[in-house]
Amino acid sequence: MAKEKFEGLLSGLYNRNEVFLVLSAMMFICSVFVGYAFAGMLEPILSNIFGAFEKGVAKGILKLDTISLITHNLTVILMMYFGGILFGLGTAYFLVYNGLFLGYAGSQYELGDFIIAVIPHGVFEVIGFIIVGAAGFRLANVLVNILKGVLKLQPDFNMMNQFKFLLEANYDDFKDTLIMMGIAIVLIIIAAIIEANITPGWIDYMHTFT
Repeated sequence: MAKEKFEGLLSGLYNRNEVFLVLSAMMFICSVFVGYAFAGMLEPILSNIFGAFEKGVAKGILKLDTISLITHNLTVILMMYFGGILFGLGTAYFLVYNGLFLGYAGSQYELGDFIIAVIPHGVFEVIGFIIVGAAGFRLANVLVNILKGVLKLQPDFNMMNQFKFLLEANYDDFKDTLIMMGIAIVLIIIAAIIEANITPGWIDYMHTFT
């Protein structure tokens, strides 16, 4: 019974937010391909950022332990989510930026090695980014609907009651954004645990076959 209820919750969540999930997925995945395919053109923009990242890891400034990765990735998805307040522009920016960076990073290594290294944690991380991107776009949609409603408030009636009704009418959509954010947080935490504790051993193991 609990399993059916949970599956129904996820199914309903997907159906209500399918457009935002597809938009987020397309934006992120296309950015990854652009980052990889046009790495040469993006060199002036991303080479310094990527170089600083590699140098930070090598010097221990950027740590790849579980807590550090969780903190970093949670910061990223929080920015993606609250980017929805800027009518989705902030969400779109962080999706595209992270997608371009991932694609560019992939171009700096042998592609097969990069995919092997990223797959264990990357599956959870990418899905988490896509879901929180959808949450950010849904949040933008909620804000737009509220603003539209505010413009239609009737001065002849109690303004406070009208505004309260407007918030209640959009509450379920806002709740969807929080549920998606919660799911994304769980996925990001799983990704960080895998990246810090399993990925290094996985890379070493795969290198024994090459």
